[in-house]
Amino acid sequence: IYAYSLQDTYTKLDLLLSQIPDPWDTLGALIGEISAGLSDPRTGHWGPSGKWAQVTDWHSLLYRPPLFDPNSGQSQKIGEVPAVTVGRFRRILRRIVETRQSGIFVDQRARDIKSISEEIAKIKGGEVIVVDIAKLTDEEQTLVFGDILRTIYALYAEEGSEREDLPQKVIIFVDELNKYAPPREKESPIIEQVLDIAERGRSLGVVLFGAEQFMSAVHERVAGNCSTTVIGRSGSAELAAVHYRFLDPAVKANITRLGKGELVLSHAIFRQPIKIVFPKPAYLQEGNE
Repeated sequence: IYAYSLQDTYTKLDLLLSQIPDPWDTLGALIGEISAGLSDPRTGHWGPSGKWAQVTDWHSLLYRPPLFDPNSGQSQKIGEVPAVTVGRFRRILRRIVETRQSGIFVDQRARDIKSISEEIAKIKGGEVIVVDIAKLTDEEQTLVFGDILRTIYALYAEEGSEREDLPQKVIIFVDELNKYAPPREKESPIIEQVLDIAERGRSLGVVLFGAEQFMSAVHERVAGNCSTTVIGRSGSAELAAVHYRFLDPAVKANITRLGKGELVLSHAIFRQPIKIVFPKPAYLQEGNE
């Protein structure tokens, strides 16, 4: 069982709000102010001080200074961030961590409740970690997935890592990758995190496996950096997308006629895409009851 207190999340608020439109980066500026205010300037770790000293959990962040003045009942200006933006941030965060949350946001984590980033940072060779996000809201799923990516990328990309026994390679598998890296112009913290893994992860030993119904629904740079592509039966409209330009017309025609268990695999080691077939489960094979 895992959960997120404010102490676990104050440097990851950008991931939590990745799906919120922020064309002028005003929310991003406020998140930067909050992260800096809740950090100890000497160590860079958790340590609220000064005007942020009263902020110790989600409730105090939302309903106490410096974001909110309980005497006037108004949101307050923070640095160069206007009060109206602070009010918007409080409304959004209140909805995410109070009104619509699934239960993963807590004021303080109990001893038996895990921190995902701490557990992921302990990963060992030959170990499989499964994180269940099925019952989480969209914002919570984005936070958890982004937290995993950011933790693993930091382990492998940052010089001077404290871990000397890191596995040579780590594989991250995620279903519905298009939810976190859709093909849109405006990039967000979660998209940037996925792009970092897709473009530089291979050289570091970090491998990302993504599954989705339509490859055209994934960011072009993510699809373009895939070394291995596996395609199931798809319609001609889907195959007309730019993501499938590497396939010739004959292969595309074959893909529209694939049967159950048949897939087309494309990799640089093969001159042409090849068809692979998954056998039926043993209980469905002829001769078995």
